[in-house]
Amino acid sequence: MTPLLECRSVTKRFGGLAAVDDVSCVVEEGSVTAVIGPNGAGKTTFFNCVSSIYPATSGEVRFEGVDVTRLAPHVVTRLGIARTFQNIRLFRGMSALENVITARHCRTKAGVVASLLRLPSQRREEAESEAIARELLAFVGVAKWADSAAGSLPYGDQRRLEIARALATEPSLLLLDEPAAGMNPRESQDLVELIRRISKRGLTVLLIEHHMKVVMGISTHIVVLDHGVKIADGTPEAVRNDSKVIEAYLGKEDVT
Repeated sequence: MTPLLECRSVTKRFGGLAAVDDVSCVVEEGSVTAVIGPNGAGKTTFFNCVSSIYPATSGEVRFEGVDVTRLAPHVVTRLGIARTFQNIRLFRGMSALENVITARHCRTKAGVVASLLRLPSQRREEAESEAIARELLAFVGVAKWADSAAGSLPYGDQRRLEIARALATEPSLLLLDEPAAGMNPRESQDLVELIRRISKRGLTVLLIEHHMKVVMGISTHIVVLDHGVKIADGTPEAVRNDSKVIEAYLGKEDVT
């Protein structure tokens, strides 16, 4: 069976530096896969290659059997890969609702003429997008902020809003780059529950995370990077007991 995502010897170089070096892995449909490793391990660069923010220098990224290595990011999004970012990238002056509606653009069909003339088809799409956006705001737990400027939301709710915006693109694969960064323990636990609910909706999740309790609490599979190289790839239990992982990373963390 073809995996949802397959990375084959993915390498990304910046001049003489290999930020990601010959990384191969698969993400199975329905899984929650975590990418972990110390700071500077190449995790976000790897995400950028998967989402085509950066084209890989060499190697191949295949999504649902299709080579997406050098496609434009908006094409990759339309194919079904959505992501959030380590540094929140909301449209801060727009409302929470408008942020999510904007993400629906890749799924709407009305063209410029229909929009300018406010044709019935365009109005139907607009109403549908708003309904979907409101449902997603409720799903992630920020419905009360629908009409508030995104930049005015509490930090944890901005994280949730970013997830809602990514979900609005109707992805098959959701990439979350350090979604628990800056959150307190209660917010982190709530995030774990949200990821579980996202998974139950049928989405596959690939996440970068430093909080090991989050990783071990939610992941079905873990890939470990160190200095751009994959040093482990397996179940949470196997990774927890891997000597290379303990030496490079987990030995410094409380993962119980």
